[in-house]
Amino acid sequence: MGMKRTDTLLAQCILRAARAQVDDDISGGRDPNVAANRRELLRTSWKSTRIGSNAATLTIEWALALDDLNVDVLGIEAFGEYSSDSIRTVYRRLVDFRRCWPEYDTPNELARFVLTEARRRDARVTPQLELALPA
Repeated sequence: MGMKRTDTLLAQCILRAARAQVDDDISGGRDPNVAANRRELLRTSWKSTRIGSNAATLTIEWALALDDLNVDVLGIEAFGEYSSDSIRTVYRRLVDFRRCWPEYDTPNELARFVLTEARRRDARVTPQLELALPA
């Protein structure tokens, strides 16, 4: 625990979403000692890919907003104005983000990290940017 590995933001989000889905299935009564069938694997794979990609996209958009607005912290309402999303849509998007990153309320900290790493490497801010993130 606490070890960092280098992976893309997108991959980390998908892995975290899959872990959350499996934890939900187990807390819902699924026996963790019985191998999942093909349908369960496909369902978890599809759902975690969707949730993880939504979380990665929100994080990248949040990073771009921080950069464009030249701020270190962005409120939910300010992000909604920047992205032209309604506040309700931003809150819905935050559900997927928090599912992957329950330790954060908003993407501010993660988005700042993405920006710092991109600037350090003189790279574009994309979900494919490789980062050393907590596993």
